[in-house]
Amino acid sequence: MEKKVEVVSQYVSDMHVLESHILQALERQVGQTASMPDIHRAIQQYAATTKQHVNQLEQHLKELGDQDSFIDKAKQGVSALFGIAAGVIDQVRTHPISKDLRDDYTAGSLSVIGYVMLRTTALACNDQKTAQLAETLMNDNIQMLQWIARTIPEVVVRDLEAERDIQLQPGAAQQVINDPKLGFLYGSQPGHSAAATVH
Repeated sequence: MEKKVEVVSQYVSDMHVLESHILQALERQVGQTASMPDIHRAIQQYAATTKQHVNQLEQHLKELGDQDSFIDKAKQGVSALFGIAAGVIDQVRTHPISKDLRDDYTAGSLSVIGYVMLRTTALACNDQKTAQLAETLMNDNIQMLQWIARTIPEVVVRDLEAERDIQLQPGAAQQVINDPKLGFLYGSQPGHSAAATVH
């Protein structure tokens, strides 16, 4: 019979690899957002938080035991899934910032549902420490997803202004930001903008 610690370790390894991929993309974006200080600060903080996640997951794997084989398997499986789900690890492409944020949102959503699975697995295996870690890291990523959703309408307009020679309708970004359906889904609040602080 398979040991519970082995089952939990497999899920922790998946998250370690996934968060490592996300970190690579964020570190690249830090260098690409210098001209947008509000976005730059948020991406810097997101990258710092993600780096902490990678370190915490790595340390937790060590506490669970020698799980090198699980990490190797996770690298193969998660890399394939991540490549399908989002293109954020493609180091060659350059995107408008709004499309980078879109890819960050896709990757972050994948991480959130991964942490849901990890937490459920840990609780089912009576591993309270892993379950608590999964909940904590998941909450960090949910906050970032909410920030992206509140912010991206304004960034789309900025990108259009910078790259397209067209007349734009005033107030488009605010109209989307204030949509109550999106506010309920994403935690948006009227008046929040790209300058909002990410906690």
